[in-house]
Amino acid sequence: MGSRTIAIMGRAVDQDDGIGVYCINLLREMFTIDRHTRYVMLLSTGKHRTLFADMPNVETYVLPAPTKLLWDQWVCPRAARRMSAQIIFNPKFSIPLFTRIPCVFVQQGCDWYVNPENYPWWDNLYIRLMLPWYSRAAARVTAISQATLDDLQKYAHIDVRGTVVTYAGIAPNFTPQGDAAEQARFREEFRLPARYILSVTRAYHIGHAKLPRYPGGNIERLIRAYCRYRAAGGDLPLVVAGHRIEPYLRARGFGDRELRDVHFIGFVPNSRMHMAYQLAECFVVTTLCESFSFPIVEAFACGCPAIVPTTCASPEIAGGAARLVDPRDEASIAAALTEVTGSETIRAELRMKGLARARDFSWRLTAERTLAVLNEIVPAPDQVTPPQAAEVLVSSPLQDTGT
Repeated sequence: MGSRTIAIMGRAVDQDDGIGVYCINLLREMFTIDRHTRYVMLLSTGKHRTLFADMPNVETYVLPAPTKLLWDQWVCPRAARRMSAQIIFNPKFSIPLFTRIPCVFVQQGCDWYVNPENYPWWDNLYIRLMLPWYSRAAARVTAISQATLDDLQKYAHIDVRGTVVTYAGIAPNFTPQGDAAEQARFREEFRLPARYILSVTRAYHIGHAKLPRYPGGNIERLIRAYCRYRAAGGDLPLVVAGHRIEPYLRARGFGDRELRDVHFIGFVPNSRMHMAYQLAECFVVTTLCESFSFPIVEAFACGCPAIVPTTCASPEIAGGAARLVDPRDEASIAAALTEVTGSETIRAELRMKGLARARDFSWRLTAERTLAVLNEIVPAPDQVTPPQAAEVLVSSPLQDTGT
């Protein structure tokens, strides 16, 4: 069997959020497993041009465009055609609409339909116009969770038949075994209390310094619930990780009294975030809609007991291994904080269940499920000699204009 070429729409690897984490980890695992396929990595900027330089079956091209839509609809299909790609795969949620090359993409979420107030009007308009078209035009579709598909069918009336749920994985640094010296340095750097409750959230959309804000993070209700927990006798501080959360709250009327014993540690890189979970007594997240929620499975993998919302995919991902709360009910959140922090028995049970549930998620499983879908379109080759260079930066047949 001859060589197979798959073009990857890699614009999303530049995102410093969950989708970026998903794309990078999924693609690396796919490239590792499927060594006999030639992968053409198409990037819109040079930010990650060397990201897969160690992969012998990957060629990387930096192809800028004035707009994201032009990049998706013109630059990518044109490049894929010139590189003789047999499949175009986007780990995010767009594909070229006018190409004869079969396209596959990932349904990454349903929040635009479930909670449209979380997004600016132009985002909602784009999704409502384009996502149904992408779904109809795709040769196959995968999804990050079953709840995402259920909500897309319910709210957007998108036909999800034949869509394969592939889930996501957990980075290898998220384990219950921690390095004591590294943990001590981490605790000192972020001035962490001896014992604490941990939360991870966001208040703004990625790429926007001030606007639009992201009310779906629901941090306001969590803070008010934490005040209830303290008023009821709870004594653990709350540590909140996330970009610019304290100024966001203070701009919305939260003062020193409401934020007493709340520690804001800012953005923590994924490569170090595991230590925050390892040192915490428990983890709580109250976002309004998660399509997968990396923090939930990362907390599980680190042995951190978790309190998670009842909305969207969180119960599906938790799989009975977490304490569930209504994220819109502050009394429910406060009661869960009191219950979990007040009982070592409950924490031990949740810790054991979480560790077991974490074993159900891995990037290898996600990659294998994704490759199975791609193999249905063009079967994987039996033997192919990989390219000599891991990263090919050429002027022909494509012009590389990266820096």
